[in-house]
Amino acid sequence: MGLQIVSPSAAIRQTAFAHSAPVTKRVPVVIGGQAFLPVNSALANAETNYIYRAELQDAPKAAGEAWAVGQAIYWSAANSNFTTTSASNTLCGHALQPADSAATESPLFEFDSFAA
Repeated sequence: MGLQIVSPSAAIRQTAFAHSAPVTKRVPVVIGGQAFLPVNSALANAETNYIYRAELQDAPKAAGEAWAVGQAIYWSAANSNFTTTSASNTLCGHALQPADSAATESPLFEFDSFAA
């Protein structure tokens, strides 16, 4: 199915800026140590909108991982998926629903570029 943004429009937080590298729509990019979600694809140095807070689901999830409610979620740029593994990955939210280890797409989770 692919990554779905499920927050109501009014609840989605986004900003616009130009990034020094090309970006792909709905594929997170790490900028300044934070994960941002491009709303559209854009060429290097072209301004586009980036989501920094929204509820997501059906995003690519690391195989073999079970998720628990409230568990920290990280973006793995190397594997292009969301994971519970912190090493070499970027914190970007918390699980809002559990996930079975067999699932390849994420349950509902809070994507937050500034998660702590």
